[in-house]
Amino acid sequence: MKRVTIAEALEMDCPVVDVRTPKEFEEFHIPGAISMPIFSNEERVRVGTTYKQVGKEEAKELGISLVSPKLPEFYKRAKEISNGRPIIIYCWRGGMRSRTLATVFEVMGLKSYQLEGGIRSFRKKVVADLDAIASLQRTFIVLEGLTGTKKTEILEQLQEKNYPVLDLEGLAAHRGSVFGRVDLPDRSQKDFDMRLWERIQEIGETDYYIIESESKRLGNIEIPKFIIDGKQAGPRIHVHTSIPVRIDTILATYQPEQNHEAIEKAWEVIRKRIAAEAREIIDEALTAQDYRTVTEQLLIHYYDPKYKHASKDNDGTIRDVFFETLEEAVELVQGHVDYLAEELSSGDPVFPR
Repeated sequence: MKRVTIAEALEMDCPVVDVRTPKEFEEFHIPGAISMPIFSNEERVRVGTTYKQVGKEEAKELGISLVSPKLPEFYKRAKEISNGRPIIIYCWRGGMRSRTLATVFEVMGLKSYQLEGGIRSFRKKVVADLDAIASLQRTFIVLEGLTGTKKTEILEQLQEKNYPVLDLEGLAAHRGSVFGRVDLPDRSQKDFDMRLWERIQEIGETDYYIIESESKRLGNIEIPKFIIDGKQAGPRIHVHTSIPVRIDTILATYQPEQNHEAIEKAWEVIRKRIAAEAREIIDEALTAQDYRTVTEQLLIHYYDPKYKHASKDNDGTIRDVFFETLEEAVELVQGHVDYLAEELSSGDPVFPR
């Protein structure tokens, strides 16, 4: 059985198999990897507890007894995945779990490689590559605006047009507020970093990135310092639209009728931060499921004042865009981006303050 480095593995046209538990896989895995867990979440706990409380040999025996009945199904599935190609197998650190399955497959005539260093080697590469990208000091064009001004939708359409967009909220699966996780999956820092790394690889060579103006954290996700620094210095495109359009956008995004309980829970987190009169209106509207009133009051008494205070930290020049429809917003923002990108490529003084 041969071992391969992460650099070699990423260059090989081979299926990649992750033999860690479903929980470990969900938290973070190599892009495109296929989950084939040797142990269930509960079984891994049993083996680990046996190792600590009884001993190494007893843990090995338990592991073998748990894995052995699964080997025929593992082999059958691996043949289907392989389709005549070698398989790259990894676990946490390139230890017993991946070595066991790779050895079994080799004995059965199925060419297999064990990833040296396991998933940790990939994590180290992601961190090292992001550090290298940080040193390039790319310009960040910053899309900003009050809550509900369709910033996410604008970025999505620009990305579809092959602009170098880093959709930080999409990568973090968080909308950047106390309501940010409503109807979205949990995501770990490692998973976010991997998705950011993958998106930057997809974009390739560029003079600039387009981002939304975000705080240093999106829920439990910390945004890399080089992006925050770039945001604070970069040219800004500030989008404006009417309160009714903003309310429509927020209601379409959060689908409160389907997520009432999660919205109530999030409201309790910020309830005391809002003036008593507005708080009473929101309480009554939420009870009546009058989400339009809830949204309007939150915008006026919480999100707009908070956003205006936070935006003072950014230094770049501002270009204002006023719109009523998404199509209009995309066209206007795209025009500003094209102009700024042309300044960058021309070598003229870029984005004077």
